Amino acid sequence: MRPLSARNPRVQRLTRLVRQREERATQRAFVVEGPTLLAYAMSAGVELREVYVDEAALLRTAVADIVAAIPGSIDPWLLPAGLLDRIGDAATSQGVLAVVEQPEFAWPTPADAPFVLVLDEVADPGNAGTLIRAAAASGAGAVVVLGGVDPTNPKVVRASAGAVLTLPVHATDPGVSGIERLTEAGYRVVATSVRTGDPYDIADLGEPLAVVVGNEARGVSPEVAAAADGLLTIPMAGPTESLNVAMAGTIVCFEVLRRRRG
Repeated sequence: MRPLSARNPRVQRLTRLVRQREERATQRAFVVEGPTLLAYAMSAGVELREVYVDEAALLRTAVADIVAAIPGSIDPWLLPAGLLDRIGDAATSQGVLAVVEQPEFAWPTPADAPFVLVLDEVADPGNAGTLIRAAAASGAGAVVVLGGVDPTNPKVVRASAGAVLTLPVHATDPGVSGIERLTEAGYRVVATSVRTGDPYDIADLGEPLAVVVGNEARGVSPEVAAAADGLLTIPMAGPTESLNVAMAGTIVCFEVLRRRRG
């Protein structure tokens, strides 16, 4: 391993990569934090560019083991104790951080992705990551992100449990252009709605299908809802006005999976 000082320009570039969406777009890269996500990235065959290790963390078995498993083509950088706490996105560093290539995926088609989840300006990284994880777990072939949070944000990567590394995730501009593109590809688009729409458990969820979930504060935008082929809702028995978007999206994703299995 090669030692690296806190003042090295490479550290400054890494800090920008963690914190700035524009830097991640320019470098076509993002970071994965911790031994668990790094192990997942390596097992998935994701291209590693660089690995950074906190020297004090080498005393931890999990960190030492993952460092030993890093391909010989990668020579990790060794950082002074505590520096990753200031660079990484997590409140307390897990001792190892890797820079990975952004995977390149083709736009989804019904043939390779009969079910697609669409995030309409979802703003919270935790919600976005959870939705991407639910999409992967329920068998969705892709996720389309219309504006909102950057899917390469470190918080999204963590909340997705690494699903952003293997599931095709496409970030596009907000608005109806992404919906129109899915429609042109042959998808039937249904948008979630708090009060109007067919109940999700009896609605037509036949594939090829794209399900849209909306922003935490306002739901699916009126423009996107108008461009959809239909609306669906989750009936509730209690006084709660609505569900968290990650919860609602997960319910619908697994209803689609239940239909497919049935």
